[in-house]
Amino acid sequence: MNMNESPIEITVTIHFVLTIDPTEQYPLAAFAEFLTEQRLESTLLEAIIESLNDVLVEAYCGEKHAEGNGSNRFQRSTTKTRKAVTTAGEHEFSLGYVEDTAAADDEIAHFRPIDKVVDFDGKKRYQDDIAARTVDLATTLSYRDAVSHAEDLERTPSKDTIRDRVVECGRKLTEFVSSRVTGSEAETVIPDGTNCYSQDDDREYHNVRITLAEDTDEASRSVLDISVNTPWSEIADSLDMGEAITDDAKVVSDSENSLVRAFETENRDHQLDLSHVPRTLGYKLWNDGALSLEDRKEIISEVAGELFHLKNSVEKHRPREEYSAIRERIARTRERIEKTAWQLEQLSSPKAASYLRHGLDSMVTFAEDAADGFEVPWTSNPVERAMGAVAKRCKRDWMQWGEVGLDALLQLSLTKYANPGYYHEFFDELLQRSTHETIRCSVSVTATGGEL
Repeated sequence: MNMNESPIEITVTIHFVLTIDPTEQYPLAAFAEFLTEQRLESTLLEAIIESLNDVLVEAYCGEKHAEGNGSNRFQRSTTKTRKAVTTAGEHEFSLGYVEDTAAADDEIAHFRPIDKVVDFDGKKRYQDDIAARTVDLATTLSYRDAVSHAEDLERTPSKDTIRDRVVECGRKLTEFVSSRVTGSEAETVIPDGTNCYSQDDDREYHNVRITLAEDTDEASRSVLDISVNTPWSEIADSLDMGEAITDDAKVVSDSENSLVRAFETENRDHQLDLSHVPRTLGYKLWNDGALSLEDRKEIISEVAGELFHLKNSVEKHRPREEYSAIRERIARTRERIEKTAWQLEQLSSPKAASYLRHGLDSMVTFAEDAADGFEVPWTSNPVERAMGAVAKRCKRDWMQWGEVGLDALLQLSLTKYANPGYYHEFFDELLQRSTHETIRCSVSVTATGGEL
């Protein structure tokens, strides 16, 4: 049989009789819910697949009971049921097999013709549309809650089945996004890390590390990397090898040493998130133990005031291309913070002084670049917001994670958060939605009042 001869057409007829009590008044919603409860979509899908299989069997074996069929190479064989669950409902298909009487010993003698046209996803009971729906729920809900919230499905997978599909989809999504990140050459990267409780015996916490790319021209961001328990040095090396980051990219982050060392190179500058400076400086002053609380607060306020004055100056002058004004403000900011560092040394606060002196270049990178006509973020807020999405789903006190499951769920949740286009494109590809374009149907409904 040549399966490419012409499109296959089938006709399915449904006879639907509705009876109501004319003395009652029914809300339109009652009709809608009633029709939904009749599982019409499920019944129609079963009829379509079984009719399609009958057409294909007939194409191989000839019309049923036709004279001379017994001499055909292909003969009708047994009929078996195939159970499956889709978003249309729970199904039981009765499908006929065909026997190839001329099949060699190493060839398949019995087969279902429908398998050449319809992919039943192996022996899986829950098809990919159910997987996609429940996996999407699991990005914001616990596995148990995802089961209870999937009430619109005829049959909902167990939380263990959902978890298995999350791991499977997370792995595939990682490969999908990685192929698109390679060669993207981001000019600004914003990495950050957090911890999630572990259920593995070898560690109390999992180290979650996220790297975003920031496109300041488009005011958009995307995920470059999501890793669990991977050192920052390996993450940075991997992104470099895949040319996901330019050689002179700007790195915006907190002052975590291993992170900064991993991403900084001779040609890359680090921008310290200015919102972290008061907090870190306060800790250093406290650790030095030389100044009173009031004195520490005053110093922190002065340094923060200088930095945010610089930020406001950049925001005012850069759009106007008043670069000389920015350079003047940079010089004043440097002078005043250097003076504060010198004073702190005299006041027996060497750790706080060293923090200001060694971190000063990173504090003003965004302004230096603005003076050259470029925009670099002064804050790592975008990745901080991504961390908020992680906290909402993965960091509640009672939540503990295995490494594989956590990695998969993070890939799904954060791609959905930061790269919704990739997320939807991935599921379009997974569900092969492009095939919708080659499916056509016409529907005619005849009611007592006439044809609709």
